[in-house]
Amino acid sequence: MRASLNTFAEYEICFGNRFHIVNHGHGTHNGKIGYNIKSSGFRVSGVSGTVYLSDVADNNLETGSINLIRLNSQSEVVVVRRNVGSIDYLKGEIKLNPINIISTNINRQFPLIEISAIPYSNDIIGLQDLYIQLDTNNVTINSVNDRISSGYDISGSDYIVSSSFANGSLVRGTVDSRVITTQTPRTSSPVTTTTTTTTTRSTSSPTYSY
Repeated sequence: MRASLNTFAEYEICFGNRFHIVNHGHGTHNGKIGYNIKSSGFRVSGVSGTVYLSDVADNNLETGSINLIRLNSQSEVVVVRRNVGSIDYLKGEIKLNPINIISTNINRQFPLIEISAIPYSNDIIGLQDLYIQLDTNNVTINSVNDRISSGYDISGSDYIVSSSFANGSLVRGTVDSRVITTQTPRTSSPVTTTTTTTTTRSTSSPTYSY
């Protein structure tokens, strides 16, 4: 998502593919709720320290709300601002209410916030005017020998399954431990989640950019 710095703007991030809800609190994952999406860090006017985007699903498991969180540690978070936006898990859309972003941790010739989620299906559809663009400078490709097709292990007895999910981090990118230790601790709750995908489009107001 391309951020408009030092001005209040609304953002809409459209993946065009349904999100998978991992932590919905309905008897799974030890009752943990939310943290199905994650973002890279950024700073917001009126809030100290680096913050990240996170979500909490509604009871219908179709929509939810977006919160701003801050890290106390790699696995502990503090919610610093609630209901800063909404999320539609069925449509794969995230909308942020007017927010004044003053800086981002990632800058690739323009301020950037990376947002990711787990797709409901591994079949990703380029819906309508959406396109998949792979950043080859930030993609790691590992080739794995197909032992079944190659005939080495026809029965699949020795096949090792690789995870379709991410590394379990609550946020995107590397977190500087110095940033965590200098922030004021508040009431927090430990959470664990895994998410991955790529951002596609953002719009901002009063000026809109795609």
